[in-house]
Amino acid sequence: MPERLLFSQGHGRFEELSRDECVRLLGDKSVGRIAFCGPDGPRVYPVNYAWRDGSVIFRTAAYNSLAATLRDAAAAFEVDDIDEFLESGWSVLAVGRARAVEDPDELADLWGDRTPEPWAAGTRALFIRLAPKQITGRRVHPG
Repeated sequence: MPERLLFSQGHGRFEELSRDECVRLLGDKSVGRIAFCGPDGPRVYPVNYAWRDGSVIFRTAAYNSLAATLRDAAAAFEVDDIDEFLESGWSVLAVGRARAVEDPDELADLWGDRTPEPWAAGTRALFIRLAPKQITGRRVHPG
């Protein structure tokens, strides 16, 4: 296994995370941001998500701009944890293709688990799966 790279930036130490560590961190959180290029340019939205079977899964309304764009599109997903007092934290970026989940068996499984449960009000019946082709992460340690 290659040695982790540590860089000095400002007051803390900068560390590139292994893919295994990135996957673990993705599984530990439930809110992140989906980024994509919409008809009017780049967009980033917070979403409740679940890390499941090697993919990010989230729900949205079936007829909003997010759903219209992400039924089959390139996208990125980011999750992080920041400690402003200690000036430390980490972030993970997953880049791949986002697609609407249409398989009836998979939908039944997702609905059965109620995964993920959106915080926002309204009907959010469309499941989107982001299957990452690349997962990278970094951590800033306090100085």
